[in-house]
Amino acid sequence: MKSCSRLVVAALLCLSTAALSLPASAEEAAPAAPAADRREGNNVVWRGDVDGTIDISLRNRTLRVDVVAGRSLRRGHQNHRITGFLPARDVTVRLENVEGPGTVEVIQQPERSNNFTAVVRVANSQPSRAEFRFTLAW
Repeated sequence: MKSCSRLVVAALLCLSTAALSLPASAEEAAPAAPAADRREGNNVVWRGDVDGTIDISLRNRTLRVDVVAGRSLRRGHQNHRITGFLPARDVTVRLENVEGPGTVEVIQQPERSNNFTAVVRVANSQPSRAEFRFTLAW
C-alpha cells in the first residue's frame, strides 16, 4: 500500500513540475491560477529581444505582442509571467524595473472604451536586436 501511494505522489509531482515549466505563448492566455498572492501584487514580468518597436497588450490574463516597426519578435526571444489578472474595471497600471536601450512606456491605460486593455510600447533605439525587461503592475 505504501509503495502504491509513493508511486501516485511521484507521478503527481512529475506532472505538476512539467505543467509549471511550459511557457505561455505571446498570443495565448496564461493558464488559470489560484488567486494571486496579495503580498506579491498583480503584475506581468516581461523579457524579450526587440528589434524596432512593439506593442504589448494585456487584457485579463491574455498577453499579445504586435510588431509596430522592425522585424518580428520570435517566440523564443521573449517570455513573460502573469501574476493575478487585469480586472475588467478602470485601473491604473505602472511600469517598474525597466531595463533596455530605448523607451518603454504605457500608451494605453485599461478603461471601458478599450475593453479594459493595457498597452505598453517598447522602442529599441539601437540598430540591432536588444534585450528589454520590465514589470507592469496594478
